[in-house]
Amino acid sequence: MFRGILSVLVVMLGITSARAQTPQLSAYEALRSVGSAKGDAVLANLVEMRGLDGDPQPAQWVLSFKDDAARGGIREFTVDSKGITAERTPLQAGDLAVPGVMAAAGLNLDSTGVFDAANKEAAKAKLGFQSLNYRLQNRNGSPVWTVQLFDVGGNEAGMAEFSAKNGTIVTPLRIATVAAPVTAPGPVAAPSATPVAVSETDGRPLGQRWVEGGGLFGHVGRWGDRTWKTTSDTAVKVGDSVKTFFTGRPPQEGARGD
Repeated sequence: MFRGILSVLVVMLGITSARAQTPQLSAYEALRSVGSAKGDAVLANLVEMRGLDGDPQPAQWVLSFKDDAARGGIREFTVDSKGITAERTPLQAGDLAVPGVMAAAGLNLDSTGVFDAANKEAAKAKLGFQSLNYRLQNRNGSPVWTVQLFDVGGNEAGMAEFSAKNGTIVTPLRIATVAAPVTAPGPVAAPSATPVAVSETDGRPLGQRWVEGGGLFGHVGRWGDRTWKTTSDTAVKVGDSVKTFFTGRPPQEGARGD
């Protein structure tokens, strides 16, 4: 039994080490790359952002923008730490035609803040996880982050939603009782309703079996300087960051976000 546990830990440490060597970037950094390459005007027409397999941040993001000149009305950019690596115009906008656009300058919660919030909620619930999927969309006129948590086996361990406008919790952390298979890169899928067998000797929620105490396995403060405090403090801090990102000017002392 000890050897089995040791083998799992070795595999987990190997995965964490490999991911740590891959440059990660936040949503704000991906937006800034697109703005630098394509002009800041495009940032006012953001439709969606997707980042998969974050540890805690993804190695790349897919950003979709409304573009009337593009076929299907949508232009997509794939961005990593080096900048834009791919650009495409889908033939059909699909579900992206429904939510509407979001102005990047109005986003007051970066994906780093989303991670901090999700990690805190997971720790409170004693839910361990190995990676995260991020998705930002316009929900009834307001930008909302959806984050999915996955355990080391690739099973969905939980999900939560946070307002990108003010940092509040839109949907509290929902712990998965069944596993959802990881799919190829694309829109974040809804949790599966198909039952999956779990260990007969361990009835704890998925993910909790992998990390005692909850939270992201191997998270040792690489992004720890961006701590989740109170909603207002976080919104102000991140709001100030977005002003710096998109205006090039540091925030005024004492300025408050919306």
